Amino acid sequence: MQKGQDASGIIIIDKHNRVLLVHQTYGIKSWSIPGGMVEDGESVWDAAARELKEETNISAVDMEVSGMYFQPHKNRYIYTFKAFEYEGVITVDNKEIDQYGFYSIEELPKPISSFTVQRIKDALANTKVIFRDEQIDSYEILY
Repeated sequence: MQKGQDASGIIIIDKHNRVLLVHQTYGIKSWSIPGGMVEDGESVWDAAARELKEETNISAVDMEVSGMYFQPHKNRYIYTFKAFEYEGVITVDNKEIDQYGFYSIEELPKPISSFTVQRIKDALANTKVIFRDEQIDSYEILY
């Protein structure tokens, strides 16, 4: 199997322990953490920072690794980072992203993927980096 394109995202956590989510205008139009594909020659942390800037117009302060998720069905890794501060004013591009908001783990908006929910839970609950396999048979969209 050929290696799939890795992806990277960032979980911004506010002082109320809520996470920044963005609403995608493509695909199933789900809620997600800001992020996207890692470009050729780009580091995963630079990809997370670039995607955050492109999707929300903000920059993370002191981001740290929160998780590495291997997807065998796509032969790729998803890297997540987290940060407790950001610089700038959140605005969306109204092309790929049309809404944003900060949400507690108990009140996540839908639709959202089960993988996204797990990554958020991992970032909120742990001070160490989480490593997980994400099996396609456990993937679902929560409505």
